[in-house]
Amino acid sequence: MLLSAYEGNLINADLTVSFISDLKPYVRYLVALPLLIVADKFIDPLIVTIIHNLISSGIFPENSKPAFKRAFELLDRRNNSILVDVIIIGITILISLGYVANLDLLDVYLAQSSWASILEVNKYNITYAGWWFLIVSSPLLQILLFRWLWRFLIWCEFLFRVSRINLELEPTHPDLAGGLGVLKNSQNAFIIIFFTFGTMLSVSLAQDILYTDATITSLEPVILAFVISSLVITTLPLIFFIRQLAIAKLQGRAVYGALGYKLSRAFDEKWGKKMDDKTGKNLLEATDSSSVCDYSDIYDAVRHMHFIPISWKEYLIQAVVLMAPFAPLVFLEMPVTEVIKRLFDTLI
Repeated sequence: MLLSAYEGNLINADLTVSFISDLKPYVRYLVALPLLIVADKFIDPLIVTIIHNLISSGIFPENSKPAFKRAFELLDRRNNSILVDVIIIGITILISLGYVANLDLLDVYLAQSSWASILEVNKYNITYAGWWFLIVSSPLLQILLFRWLWRFLIWCEFLFRVSRINLELEPTHPDLAGGLGVLKNSQNAFIIIFFTFGTMLSVSLAQDILYTDATITSLEPVILAFVISSLVITTLPLIFFIRQLAIAKLQGRAVYGALGYKLSRAFDEKWGKKMDDKTGKNLLEATDSSSVCDYSDIYDAVRHMHFIPISWKEYLIQAVVLMAPFAPLVFLEMPVTEVIKRLFDTLI
């Protein structure tokens, strides 16, 4: 901003896009970048909690604990790898060099002048602010994005290794996931990273609406594709447990189905064949009926056990979160007063 002001491009009517009217810097560095920085405060505690819960839950038999320990040590080693950081920095440098070689990719708009690059005689000349963007701002954002992408990938690998360990899942567990329900917290944790991607995509779509003939309706497939693909990607590490969860559910239905038959038969033999006047009173004083009801709740938990440790309700909440960055696009085509008026017209 200071460099643009120094060059006279902060507010410049001769430019197609002056700095003050460009949405990208605001969203990238006042929304996306802070989110990526503070994400550690949300994601790390959740990941630590998940790992502690897995260890203390009892789903790992003694002979499986060494395999889990190896998987965790590999996760920790790769998360703190200096080599990975060097590679990420190298990738961001190559991207910046690519922009220098092709200044039209700075895109602040095709064949137009902007605060980042000035079009003169069919040639782009990069501004001081543009150089700052290439050398400092953009690499910093890319490093954080790539770092979080790497952390998500190694978390997926960790869960893949855990899914290959013999687990003692309980089909009657109230989380309806055999004791693996805590894993959904990892998806809830990483959703903030995909939300950040959504804010960056949203501002790109906003520019399309402002500077091209694009409309919200024409961009709906892009938004929908982003939301669906984000949900699918965050679900991938949970899919690894489908086999063990399916086996646990089938075994649970077989075992508790047979037990339910025996319980029902015993109840029927004791109470169903009595026809005297005291039967009803005696049943009220006995605990047999409550035992049948309690067992029904247990079997219901087995019957509704999930193959993936997450519910549709949680998917819906995450979809709403991912859609949130695109809500402001409505106001680019329709003033706030018009939106409010239509809402009132709907209510009346």
